Amino acid sequence: MQDSALTDLDQRLIHAVQIAPRAPWSALAPIVGADPVTLARRWNRLTEEGLVYVTGYGATPTSLLSLIEFECIPGETLNVATALAADREAFTIDLTAGGRDIVVSLITDGPGALSSWTLERIRTIAGVRSMRTHLVSQPIADARNWRLRALSRSEIAAVESADRRPGVPLPRLTPEQLASLTEQLAIDGRTPIADIAERAGIAPRKVRDAITALRSSGRLVIRVDIARAQTPWPVYAWYFLRVPASMVAAVGPQLGRMEEVRLVVTTVGEYNVIMAVWLRTLQDVNRLEAVIEERLPGVSIADRSVVLRTVKHLGHFLDERGQASGETVAMG
Repeated sequence: MQDSALTDLDQRLIHAVQIAPRAPWSALAPIVGADPVTLARRWNRLTEEGLVYVTGYGATPTSLLSLIEFECIPGETLNVATALAADREAFTIDLTAGGRDIVVSLITDGPGALSSWTLERIRTIAGVRSMRTHLVSQPIADARNWRLRALSRSEIAAVESADRRPGVPLPRLTPEQLASLTEQLAIDGRTPIADIAERAGIAPRKVRDAITALRSSGRLVIRVDIARAQTPWPVYAWYFLRVPASMVAAVGPQLGRMEEVRLVVTTVGEYNVIMAVWLRTLQDVNRLEAVIEERLPGVSIADRSVVLRTVKHLGHFLDERGQASGETVAMG
């Protein structure tokens, strides 16, 4: 990580919080190797500088994930991306080089909402030349389990123990209270219990139990992300694959186990598998392609695009360095 703003302690701290995103500093301190006050101070610096950000998100039974490619009129790509970024549904927006100018990760409340977004919403945005929509039929792997790899195996096990959550039922909340709770966590997944309770009008014990129950059931994921330039994998690319239908069930998980891979989904459209990866160098874009085609005969990488800039990621606006700006549009 050349010219990284992260110290060894910062990296250990981030790795620990990736494993246990809501663990108290007192629980992490003896494992990471610093006192709770130091960890709190360092975490505040990391988040204030936009080097890390924490997102809480989930999906309803009717949620529909899509990946959408845009080709823009020359000179209009950034304007189109800025307009799209105002939408809660367009939770991640990548500007790319290759066969498309923008790749948007979109989540809508079912096919009807997707139809409205792709047929009506886009008509209001100037500068779009063409659009291609890929419906995600199955998410196979995503980056919620990606780790910075700064802790030892024994330290990882110790942090995992600190994050064990007792089983509790979901307390009764009004729809408005639940929406307030989840929106606050979407903006910052480490928002303190007391702050959530005050803003949502819920007792702190109920907030604690609700977060525990939602996470245990899988309805809430709390994920820690780091500015890509601060990692050993600064190159971000999308691959668009064609895989024989009989091989998809086996190939998808194999791709998901590759350490460079951040996302693998099966899709309905021109390509039936799409994946996103982080790589060490630009040359690795072609090298990884060769590795995949060698290890997985029959798999064809039909296209690829390198991400030049991410404007928005999981609802967080990123600056030109890929660091969180502090501005958010909560997902959903």
